[in-house]
Amino acid sequence: MHYISEGIRMTLAPGPPDPAFTLRGSGSPITCLKFTDQTDQKLYSGSQDGTIHIWDMKIHRPVGTLEAHTGQSVLWIEFISSDEMVTFGKNGIASIWKAAESSWTLTNNIHTSVMGFCPGALLKQDNLLALPSEETSAVDIYDIKTWKKVGCFLDSGSKLGMTMSIKSISDTSQFFIGYEDGTIGFWDCKHSRILDKAKFFEECVMCLDYSSGANLGICGSPSNLLSTWNITENQINRGTNYEVKNPGFNDVRIRNDQKILATAGWDHQVRIFGVKKLKPLAVLSYHKDSVQCLAFSKDNMLACGSKDQHISLWKLY
Repeated sequence: MHYISEGIRMTLAPGPPDPAFTLRGSGSPITCLKFTDQTDQKLYSGSQDGTIHIWDMKIHRPVGTLEAHTGQSVLWIEFISSDEMVTFGKNGIASIWKAAESSWTLTNNIHTSVMGFCPGALLKQDNLLALPSEETSAVDIYDIKTWKKVGCFLDSGSKLGMTMSIKSISDTSQFFIGYEDGTIGFWDCKHSRILDKAKFFEECVMCLDYSSGANLGICGSPSNLLSTWNITENQINRGTNYEVKNPGFNDVRIRNDQKILATAGWDHQVRIFGVKKLKPLAVLSYHKDSVQCLAFSKDNMLACGSKDQHISLWKLY
């Protein structure tokens, strides 16, 4: 394992870059973001007050809202299909929505009794939904056809603390869990067992992402440290550690083309890195408060949601 320190502050062009667009009007801190994949691309943003705003990316204006988790932060938004969506709130409720004309209709709720900040994950390969469990360190599994609980994953005997983040690996039955004690667990859903685990931080795993195309995982914590890993023969292999100037990461996202990744910082900054060598490429300075969530669109637009209630949109490379 080796360390890289944050050095020269680099930008995408001479002088501080500006966002391509800024979306305003949520009325509450932004807590999660999700782009649709359809031709008429839209951005869904969850807010601390439980509202979801739907933004049209052609006109950069809101075209609808959902009162999804009234009074409780929206932690996660995911599309099961083009006409079905699941959202998860800090109130511990996962809500299932069906597209209805130009809006969405609530069709089901899963009550988990969890009051935390961990989002869920969709295991499309197996038609399963993973959600944090009320049992410490556990993740509950639900069948997305019946919305019934069908399993619970818990590494018995280990004191890992609360589940903080979950990330599924596309087109597989495997996923990662980041825990409160700084450990990441690598799980296999088909065989209902943990394959490997590794402790990356002394503090909790605030965020993580993994790209199977690049075989790269990256995670952040409340410290000023980013850590990477890869997978070989179902084992976690530690990679590079990178130290930034200011502590605290809320989110990290690897772009679909596996060329760059972005981090959302407590220091209001969004940092851009090259994937291959974790080389710092840019620091995006726009927001006036902590950047809480990130999302990449299919055409590589980066959306950044902040506690300052704004969403900045950036065109990168």
